[in-house]
Amino acid sequence: MFMRSAALATLLILLSACSTTSTISVIDAKYQTNQPTCQVTFFKKTKPEQEFEKLAQIESHVQRNIFFGGDAKLEDQAYAELKTKTCNLGGNAVIINDYIESRAAEFSHVHVWATTIKLL
Repeated sequence: MFMRSAALATLLILLSACSTTSTISVIDAKYQTNQPTCQVTFFKKTKPEQEFEKLAQIESHVQRNIFFGGDAKLEDQAYAELKTKTCNLGGNAVIINDYIESRAAEFSHVHVWATTIKLL
């Protein structure tokens, strides 16, 4: 009985170590996905100077347990999540509209609001 309880407790801890959730509001879905060769440019404090088309609004939340999953950082986990979503929509760039990085106890969080775009 003790072994089963210990195994269950360990499983629950590991499952709560890391999570990522995203909400995507697609604006335009006319481009093909280009996952294998996809390169994504990120615009954090600026907007692109060249023309672009908005494809989607993405809200993403990344949570990591520092003991089991490391720190959640905008340039690491959040960019990776946004790149995957952007490539799936056929985009090639992301404008970071706003983000929050925070820490509470052993958890670190990144909440990011972004726009997926296609540079023309």
